[in-house]
Amino acid sequence: MAQDKYGDKKVRSVKRWSPNPAPVEPMALPDYLFDELNRLGDIIFNVDMLQLARTNVEPGGVPSAGAVQRKTKVRDGDIRYADGSNWNPGGTGEGIYAFFNNTWNKL
Repeated sequence: MAQDKYGDKKVRSVKRWSPNPAPVEPMALPDYLFDELNRLGDIIFNVDMLQLARTNVEPGGVPSAGAVQRKTKVRDGDIRYADGSNWNPGGTGEGIYAFFNNTWNKL
């Protein structure tokens, strides 16, 4: 049976999907498809419910050691959930921020 690859149950947020390598063994294909479809379902759910993943790195910023982050260009209308630690927009602490007028604004 497929295992949960997301780890900590407190935060089960998946922001992006890219396919894992397909298995070589045909018998492993059902579990692979199950896992991939679950990952896609989580992403669709997050978009549908507008669930934001907590982040401590400004979009486009330098991630902490060992973390992987794709380069993103900040645009007006972007919305993020900052945890207020390493990334604390405007010094106002943890919260949901929207980017407009060339700055992050707490909502």
